[in-house]
Parts: sequence; C-alpha cells; structure tokens
Amino acid sequence: MHEQPLITDLNQLRVFSEVARYLSITKAAQAMGMPKSTVSRDVARLEHTLGTLLLTRSGRRIYLTEAGVIFAEHAQQVMSRVDEATDAVAISAATPRGTLTVRTTYVLGCSVLMPMMTAFMARFPEINVILKFENHGSIASHESDVLLAAGPLDDSSYVARKITEMKLQLYASPQYCSRRGTPQNLIDLNHHDIVDKHWPHGAGPWVEQAAHGWQMTIKPRLLLNDMLAVSEALRHGLGVGWLPSSVAQPFLQTGALVPVLPEVHCQPIEVYAIFPQRRTASPKILAFVDFLLVSIGNKNPD
Repeated sequence: MHEQPLITDLNQLRVFSEVARYLSITKAAQAMGMPKSTVSRDVARLEHTLGTLLLTRSGRRIYLTEAGVIFAEHAQQVMSRVDEATDAVAISAATPRGTLTVRTTYVLGCSVLMPMMTAFMARFPEINVILKFENHGSIASHESDVLLAAGPLDDSSYVARKITEMKLQLYASPQYCSRRGTPQNLIDLNHHDIVDKHWPHGAGPWVEQAAHGWQMTIKPRLLLNDMLAVSEALRHGLGVGWLPSSVAQPFLQTGALVPVLPEVHCQPIEVYAIFPQRRTASPKILAFVDFLLVSIGNKNPD
C-alpha cells in the first residue's frame, strides 16, 4: 500500500495557500509579513514532503502545476476551517457582555424564557437583556440578536437550534359545549367550529394522530395569528382549539375553559433559537443560546 505523505507543519499550508492566492512569492511574503526566503523555503519543504512540484516558473512569473491547483484548493479549505476553529475558541473565551435583544412571542416569552431569566442574568451580570414580544419576530431585520420561534428559519446564514417542544391540548368553553355539544371523538370535530393559530413554518397541530395511529386534518373556521387571541376566542365560545397548558391553566382555574378529548394528542410544537452563524455570533449570543439549551433542553413547557 502506498504510504500517504504526512504534513506536520500547518504554517507550510498557510504559506502555500497565500502563494497560490497571489501567484507571487513577493506578494505572499508581504501579506504575511515574512521574508521571501522563508516563504520559498516553506514551499520547497512542502513540495519535498508531497514528492511533487506545486509551482513552476517561467521567467519572473510563477504558475501552479496541476498538482498545485488541486492541493491549493484543499489547503485553502483546511486553513479556512482552522481559522474558524481559532475564532470559535476566541469567542468562547471572551467574557459575554453588552445588550442582548431577544425577539419572540408573548406565549414563548412567558412560558419558555421567563422561568430561566433570573438564573441567566445572575450567571452573566454583564449582559443586559431586551425582550421584545411580537407575533412575527424577524432576526433577518437585524433588530434582534436571537429569535425564539416555532419552527426553524430557512436561511443558511443563520443557525436554528431546537430548544424544546410545547405540547398542546384541545379546549373549549362550557358555553360552547352546551350549545354545540362536546366532541366525543376526532370525527365529531368535523361538525364543530375549529379555532386555530396560523403557523408560518408549515402545518399547525390540526394534523392529528389518534391513539389508534390514524391521522386527519381539519380546516379551521377561525384562524388567528396569536395564541393568546386563540385562548380569548375559545373563552368567548367561538369553537374548539389547541392551547399549551401554560396558556390554558388560568382559564381552567376559573372554569372559563374545559378540556376536550384529553386522550387525543397532536404533534408537539418545536421551539427553536435562531441566531447568526457561530463564526459571526458574539459571546453574548452564544452564552444565551447555550444557557437555553442547558436550562430548557430537557424540559417541555406544556
């Protein structure tokens, strides 16, 4: 078996990458602040290790050989990853500080963020937090550092980390059940008014799965863009709908809502923290997202 050459000096890779970029020993040396003789020596040693020429000279100009073109492409990729790793270590070692703006909905803010904010602010005393509760937060507008949302963001320049899941249950008001009857099974829901929240990242929880494993989809009669608005609509007897227990609990305590079909479950709503790619994310953002994952990742805020 042919033994692969072993490159032990990453600096030689960086030097060659710069020479390949500029196609000039002089310009590469100037860019790196190194003597030309050192650059030439590193390239020569690399060629000796690989057992092939990477550069060829014609007069005062240099060119990449076929092997040089192939090696340059891979060497530049390697050095890019090394730079990313170095940046990541530098970021993680920096003290998180400054003002952190987090955008989310009122329901996610109250049920997911608020329970962990005391511990977070005690852990990071140099971070000040601005929480913005909105129906449609957008990190792409650069008005927030982190977006906490139901569903990931389809944008490769951002990272979406799943934080937790929210389980939902069907509810209705006693007045509605008295007027229209209480659904006894999923088929009955076809004859009821359904109140639902608009889910911007795809189908909402009206794709159901009953205990026997079959599924159905029911078109809502009333569609709203906020979970609290759904709870108010249900309280006023406008139909049957899904709510997380954190939203429904106060209404259950006063008797304004009652559970409907408690044995029926929908797919949980996945909650994501969305933030810039780690290479551009600041220490305060990474600190917040990592804290979310540790504090909430093993919990389900129903």
